[in-house]
Amino acid sequence: MKMKEKIVIIGSSVAAISAIESVREKDKNIRLIVITKEKDLFYSRPLISYLNISDKQFYYRDKNFYKKNNIELIFDSAISVENDFVVLRSGKKIKYSKLLIAVGGKPIIPSNISGITGKNVFTLTTKDDADNIKKFCKNQKHAVVIGCGMIGIKAAEFLKNLGLQVAIVELAAQPFASVLDDKSGKIVADEIKKHAKLILNNSVYEIKENQCILKNGEKIPADIVICAIGVAPNLDIAKKSQIKTNRGIVVDEFMRTSRKNIYAAGDCTEALDILSGKKMPIPIWPVAFRQGSVAGSSMLVGNVKYAGGFVRNSVDVFGLPLITLGLSNDKSGEEIVFSDEKSKVYKKVTVKDGKIIGAIFVGDISRAGIFTGMIKDGIDVSNFKNEIFSENFGYIYVPKEFRSKEVTPIEI
Repeated sequence: MKMKEKIVIIGSSVAAISAIESVREKDKNIRLIVITKEKDLFYSRPLISYLNISDKQFYYRDKNFYKKNNIELIFDSAISVENDFVVLRSGKKIKYSKLLIAVGGKPIIPSNISGITGKNVFTLTTKDDADNIKKFCKNQKHAVVIGCGMIGIKAAEFLKNLGLQVAIVELAAQPFASVLDDKSGKIVADEIKKHAKLILNNSVYEIKENQCILKNGEKIPADIVICAIGVAPNLDIAKKSQIKTNRGIVVDEFMRTSRKNIYAAGDCTEALDILSGKKMPIPIWPVAFRQGSVAGSSMLVGNVKYAGGFVRNSVDVFGLPLITLGLSNDKSGEEIVFSDEKSKVYKKVTVKDGKIIGAIFVGDISRAGIFTGMIKDGIDVSNFKNEIFSENFGYIYVPKEFRSKEVTPIEI
């Protein structure tokens, strides 16, 4: 790229930060502009529900990151892309040579629930959300969380720690229905019931000022309601800019979109799932970080490819650790299971064609990093699959060429 050219990034998510670092590794001088509507930067979204956490834990980059990397910050909302300009809500237009869309996801808000837009209804995906919930919860007693997935559990624990009585309403027959099997789902459900009221096979029909009415007619007290059904890719700017979308913004292996010189990365995209072979949104931190890095390199040199990723979930369920990897609820492979109900430990690995395609860890997640690495590297476990949950299982079973940082435990 020439000095007169400039890269514009929409969003300040981890994908955006990773892209900036990738660009600056290769070019210290090219002009970089970041457009963001968030005033609080560099915070870890998975940690917004934690009450007792230090700034060092909460912020993953130095507050002078943009200054040190010579970034021009524009606090505004990007509306669309016209020709080679980003159109802002303020009316300004920002010209770009290369553009990266890293706008993340946005909460799913069901339109069929009466009262869903009420003043006592919140979502929990940003620091502002968490701050607003804290303020609203003062002098409140009862909370309802809609959805019992990863966001729902974090919301429930957050509200519980704020001193509220919590009820969780889940449409499915168990918590985390898309990633847990029946046995692990029961362990998790039993743990939740010790801390909150868990209502399964039901849904919220109407939200009022101080109560929720369920589909079966039951009424439960609700001073505050958290909608935690899930997060979908934010496609607003892409759809207004004639950029091809499906479930997410469609990108190739270089993170290029359907429009020339426009790239996308992170939770707003759909990219290759290495286990299913399909393109799909994978809204997790490590995937967003890697996609951002690839996009940053591609905008400069154009020869770095994104190899794909897979779904990973990690959460504490009121102190009970839970991790799922890949196609954790897939029924097509051989299941290898270890279960100790007294200790609330359940571990399952699904093997297909000699390779691990999914895993569930409840209660004991100590070796989840090794399994993450084996899935990522496609290691054939045929010769030692029956030893996977033995006490002495570890790196000795992993082929020497894979005994590296790639298979060491990682934060997911």
